[in-house]
Amino acid sequence: MKPERQRPTARPPWSLEARLRRRLLGLLTGLWLVGTAAAGLGLWHETDEVLDSALAETAQRLLLLPETALSAPDSAESLAALGAHEEFVVYQVYGADGGLRLRSHAAPTTPLDGDRRDGLRQSGAWRVLTLSAADGSRRAQVAETTAHRYEVLWASIGWLLGMLLAVLPLAALATGWTIRHAFSALEPIRDQLGRRRPNDLRPVATERAPAELQPWLGTVNALLGRVAALVDSERCFAANTAHELRTPLAAARAQAQRLVQTSTDAATLEGAQTLLRQLDRLTRLATRLLQLARIESGVALQRGAVDLVQLAVLVADDFPDAQRSGRLQLEVLGQPTPVQGDIDALGIALRNLIDNALKFGGDTVQVTVRVEGQTLQVDDDGPGVPPDRLAGLVRRFDRGGSKQALVGSGLGLAMVDTIARQSGATLVLRSPLRDGQGFSASLQFDPDADQGTPHSKPGTPP
Repeated sequence: MKPERQRPTARPPWSLEARLRRRLLGLLTGLWLVGTAAAGLGLWHETDEVLDSALAETAQRLLLLPETALSAPDSAESLAALGAHEEFVVYQVYGADGGLRLRSHAAPTTPLDGDRRDGLRQSGAWRVLTLSAADGSRRAQVAETTAHRYEVLWASIGWLLGMLLAVLPLAALATGWTIRHAFSALEPIRDQLGRRRPNDLRPVATERAPAELQPWLGTVNALLGRVAALVDSERCFAANTAHELRTPLAAARAQAQRLVQTSTDAATLEGAQTLLRQLDRLTRLATRLLQLARIESGVALQRGAVDLVQLAVLVADDFPDAQRSGRLQLEVLGQPTPVQGDIDALGIALRNLIDNALKFGGDTVQVTVRVEGQTLQVDDDGPGVPPDRLAGLVRRFDRGGSKQALVGSGLGLAMVDTIARQSGATLVLRSPLRDGQGFSASLQFDPDADQGTPHSKPGTPP
């Protein structure tokens, strides 16, 4: 038995903002480090010049000291009067005979540089400047430790790196704010697309979009154009096909009716009646297809005040036989308020709900059209639909497993759901209602909801 191969886990979407922030901070850090290295080299060069100049100035002053300063060496009392202090520069003064005549208290007794020639040299841990008087009567050596110079350099670089550590968090905040502010230019386009109605395939406005987004928006608009062309082609095909079918279907139905009237044989009469029923079914299907093409063209996106009571009365009049027999009743509860929508599209929706209830509920079903507030509801006491099948009823050609499935096309609730979504309403389906029987379909309008936002859901029995 082969081990089951594990499916790779989907990677979470990456953030363009986070990537830009990381790269910008990395670039800033790299540039700062390069700048610090360049500044260190410049500081080293300039520090050498300044400190070497200070050594030369000290040596020149030592050569100009009067002889009395050289004849009286520093006493312990005079050194104590100066107090404890750190010396970075030391000096030695030698006479013509090479003897040490004067030195700083931190200078060694041996020569700082064994080479007596004038010049600036590195001698062990010292950087030593040797300078002799013109008459050769005196020679001065002034030195500074190399460690002190490195200390100055590293202190300067440390300050630069310390400032980098201090600036990086501020730079991260500033960079994040700048990128988010730049990305806010995308919000109008996202908002424009998010607020569009379902059938709105117009090109996206690009006038206020930044230049970087123009190619992307151009591609989106081209895609929307292709999708709109395909949708229009499909709608035209469905509408034209349904329209062209109506004439031959009407002719065929007339022939079938004539055959029913003229048939004398029982078998022929039964076949003619079956043919007539099938032609009636095809006629209803063609009518539904025409309605579906009209709905999907966006007719329900029109907005106007619709009186639900008046709508219910007008649509109920299309079922005179059901009204006369008492199978169809109209109830008005409370004080209904007008809704925003298209009266023709809502009429198609209500007509389909009533038609479905009368057909699928059985010959003795009682159908009630109820108007309450901004809710239009159609209830019946028929066999109902299993609760687990409610969600599938809004799919095309799904009849919910009804015993009367053969008489329907499975398009009615799909059209009602489309109209509800385009009208900013919610299609709520409930079954059973009581004692395991009954089916309810209602259009619930929310005055505070976005009129272009599609939504539908199956309900649960009360």
